[in-house]
Amino acid sequence: MIPYTIERRPDTGVTNVTMGVWLFLASEVMLFGALFSAYTLLRVSAPQWPHGRELLALGIGMFNTLILLGATTAVWRARQSQRLGPLAIASVLAFVFLALKSVEYTGELARGLRPAVSTFLAMYYTLTGFHAAHVAGGIIANLWIIAGAKRTGAAMTAGRLHAVSLYWTFVDVIWMIVFVLLYLS
Repeated sequence: MIPYTIERRPDTGVTNVTMGVWLFLASEVMLFGALFSAYTLLRVSAPQWPHGRELLALGIGMFNTLILLGATTAVWRARQSQRLGPLAIASVLAFVFLALKSVEYTGELARGLRPAVSTFLAMYYTLTGFHAAHVAGGIIANLWIIAGAKRTGAAMTAGRLHAVSLYWTFVDVIWMIVFVLLYLS
């Protein structure tokens, strides 16, 4: 058995799961930091920059924001209660987020708003696409926790719930930045 999966490491004071998720989130901060930096450099150097609120489906974006916040709230409830029902609810909400994002993409593509049309749209599809991939990853993580709960036991499941709650919080923070930069600018 791998040490420190449940008990805290004496050198760091955290479990391996917690340490692993923080290292993973640090790498994700670098990924999205690079994408946000690229967006900023492209925007400030462009002679003209479109307003996302005029091009994008602001209503869907706002509704998706509420759905994503609801999903993360459900994950935190699962963590606090140590019950997996809220995790299943979070997965359904995350799936709804992805379905609405797909509807939004379909509408935008039908209106000719493709990545090749402008740098703004290229950045829009890149940022929202990467974010959507992270939402899908969150669904997979949720289902993995649910599927393995009986096999791993309560203590390890609690550690996994802790890790996934940190991950979903990160996904929310990234979405808020994406939403402000793209939809409200």
